[in-house]
Amino acid sequence: MSETNELTYEEKVAKLDEILVRLDNSETPIDKLAEDVKEGARLIKELDKKLKQVEEEVMDAFKELDGED
Repeated sequence: MSETNELTYEEKVAKLDEILVRLDNSETPIDKLAEDVKEGARLIKELDKKLKQVEEEVMDAFKELDGED
């Protein structure tokens, strides 16, 4: 699929930051604009999914500590 699946969470955040800086500073050539926006949207989805997964794992760990299942 996409090469971003091989990146760590932190690398994805850095890549998203690079895209946002380019877009904010109007540094993205018009021919690459749609590509950058799509890549940024994909990164946001992947980051959100990972955050939700980790949140669930952390909550499960705390439930186990409290003796809940």
